[in-house]
Amino acid sequence: MTAVAQAGIQVQLLAGWEARFQNNAPGQSLAPSSRSSNDPRNASVTYSVAHVANFALPIQVSDFGAGAVEIMTSADIFVALCEYGPESVGTALFASQGLPTIKATDFGKQSLQRVIEGQGGCQKFFTEKGRVFCLYVVVGSYLQRFRTVPIINQVVQAISIT
Repeated sequence: MTAVAQAGIQVQLLAGWEARFQNNAPGQSLAPSSRSSNDPRNASVTYSVAHVANFALPIQVSDFGAGAVEIMTSADIFVALCEYGPESVGTALFASQGLPTIKATDFGKQSLQRVIEGQGGCQKFFTEKGRVFCLYVVVGSYLQRFRTVPIINQVVQAISIT
């Protein structure tokens, strides 16, 4: 396994997977659609974002996958780990402690940032090492999610946060 790391996030990549990191400066995003106006992230803080996928990630990918999810096939998986600011530590949304375990029942067709026919998505909010995150996962085939969830959990278990 190859390890890639940035800003206190490390990912041990499974064979055939790739990862890309970005640190968004205040108010910055890779794509205009990546954050809504009601995004709770504080615009004065830099946030870490990690994208992990079993397909070649395009050059421009927004925080929650715009630019990547549109090119996914039914066999593809996209994982985004998006950090939120310290003002969210201790809030109810981020009460769950530690990287989550994903279940097939966590996925929904309407749980996507942008609904794309055939895909399914899930998001989990959590706190790890005093940092708060959203883990957002898109599967290329909602119908095959039971088969892909063990792979997704391998990817999540290969993430470490310091």
